[in-house]
Amino acid sequence: MTIHIQQLEAPLNREFVDELINLWNDNTLETADCALDDQDREMIHQQLEQYVQSAYGAVFAVVNEKQEAVGYGLASIKKDLVSDCLSGQIDEVYIAPGYRRNKLGKLVADRMMDWFERHQVSHVQVSVDIDNQSALHFWEGIGFSSDFYLLTN
Repeated sequence: MTIHIQQLEAPLNREFVDELINLWNDNTLETADCALDDQDREMIHQQLEQYVQSAYGAVFAVVNEKQEAVGYGLASIKKDLVSDCLSGQIDEVYIAPGYRRNKLGKLVADRMMDWFERHQVSHVQVSVDIDNQSALHFWEGIGFSSDFYLLTN
């Protein structure tokens, strides 16, 4: 299996973006038991466009030997207006089920961490649903730790 991870740049190929959005739909089905509608798909397309056009966003695609998208990662940088520090946010990581357990998620996370380092980000965070034990295990396994719990109602 030949896999590579690439950071996407503008202009985005619409067909490839549609593949990423289909993966995003698989992710929502898997984690939230709901599918994306046409409006959701268009909003995600716009979000991906914004990420690749901004110095503060990055989209990474996991591509197989047939040049098909089999995973993705999104990262963004926020500037703290008080401290003037940059903080990194891992917004999404998803690997298609048939490609899991091959360390691809870690490779995507590593590429994001390299991107954050190049942008002199002071710290990186990722939000994980407390019920998503596989995601918690994954992030803790690559060195992230729980700092706090955010409670909502």
